[in-house]
Amino acid sequence: MHKIIRLKWPAWAILFIVVIGSIITFTYWTKHSQAVTEVQQKALSNYPGLHLETLTKETDTYTLAISKPIAESEAINKPIETWINQQEKKFLTNVEENKQLLDKDRRAHLNIHVETEKLADSLYSLVFTAYQITGGANGQETIKTFNVDVKGNKMLDLKDILKGKDEAYDTIRTSVREQIDQNEDLKPYVFQDAMEDALRNPVNWKWSLNEKALHLYFDEYEIAAGAAGTIEINIPIAQLRAYLQDDVAEQLQVTVVEPNTEGQSSVKEKALDPNGKYIALTFDDGPHPKVTPRVLQTLHDYQAKATFYMLGSQVEYYPSIVRDVFAQGHEVGNHTEKHTDLTQLDQAMIEQEIKETKQKIYQASGYYPTSIRPPYGAYNESVKQVTNKLDTPMVLWSVDSLDWKTRDPDAINQVVSEQVASGSIVLMHDIHPTTADALPQLLSTLKEEGYEFVTVSELLSLQKAKGNGPFYGKS
Repeated sequence: MHKIIRLKWPAWAILFIVVIGSIITFTYWTKHSQAVTEVQQKALSNYPGLHLETLTKETDTYTLAISKPIAESEAINKPIETWINQQEKKFLTNVEENKQLLDKDRRAHLNIHVETEKLADSLYSLVFTAYQITGGANGQETIKTFNVDVKGNKMLDLKDILKGKDEAYDTIRTSVREQIDQNEDLKPYVFQDAMEDALRNPVNWKWSLNEKALHLYFDEYEIAAGAAGTIEINIPIAQLRAYLQDDVAEQLQVTVVEPNTEGQSSVKEKALDPNGKYIALTFDDGPHPKVTPRVLQTLHDYQAKATFYMLGSQVEYYPSIVRDVFAQGHEVGNHTEKHTDLTQLDQAMIEQEIKETKQKIYQASGYYPTSIRPPYGAYNESVKQVTNKLDTPMVLWSVDSLDWKTRDPDAINQVVSEQVASGSIVLMHDIHPTTADALPQLLSTLKEEGYEFVTVSELLSLQKAKGNGPFYGKS
């Protein structure tokens, strides 16, 4: 007879194999999940290869809002991040030096905003504007441009865009001189020697490009007196067409999303029971490619409606998410273009912040926002006058979830559950993953307590709120 040989494995060896197998499986699925998320995120961006993150912060002495495009390449990200960090460090130093002038009623403010222009399939112009005010009567504005090739993983110089460089540069210089000479409002402020110094070396030019023009930017005091502010000169693309690299000339096109309605709000308000328990959940600072879809899914699961106060800069990057929000019956509000403290601006600039975002939401979805929420909840008489002029209700909140501060799902649930009442407007942010983490439990708890979740407009209608506010909801 043949003997059957059985291998006896010690218990520790079996346990070792199981543990190693679990680690391998967990690692695989983690990486797989991350890869799927990254692919979804890229697909959502209106600028393939770039993702936009907006950071906001509020303290007793200052507020800040920073928009930062992120590529897959460190060669692109590092110079941008270095410049942003320099601006933030400079600002915080100035805050410290002026701290005796600052308090909750007079806070310093830093805003770094980016405008994105698509040159070609993978070529983008990123135009940053950094504005800071740290205690003086006037703020300071700085412009910085980065032109990037997200497929080539590199920064672009003008020589990558233009051929016949010397002739092209001379054409640009001539156009700048002519435009300034013909501008009667600007001309008296310009220092000719400073302008010629700035034009001398194209390597130092701050520029961007689209299908209409090459744009040159000059900081305050760079070529003119401070009263002129920052200066932008636009050289029509027709003047430069002969100097464009062939591939850039062929691809330099911008696709515009056509609106699909007459621009009315998509929200169909329902009649509410005067004796019902209603609250309005609101989400600020989005849309975000990862967090907002999670929020939408949870709202769908609990048959809840909400209002999203969107930034124009984020809308520009993620128009498909804006359309998803409307398609699912939610309401969209205006949170300004750059998350600037509106109390620091004159009325013309306040109006521009609101109108730019209104137009971007319309271009993305075909619908207009229904109300405005000023960043940081900060407003003054000038803000009220502009919102009244634009006939746009100003909406704040009665319950602050503090999700921006705690970044803790349990803390978020506790704060809202303890403070909420029928008629409350609840402040949250759809840019923090922890807010999406907190939402299922929050909705479940509040639903068990008999609350229904409605849009801000529905709640204000029930409360018979008249005029343009500001409206806070009930606490």
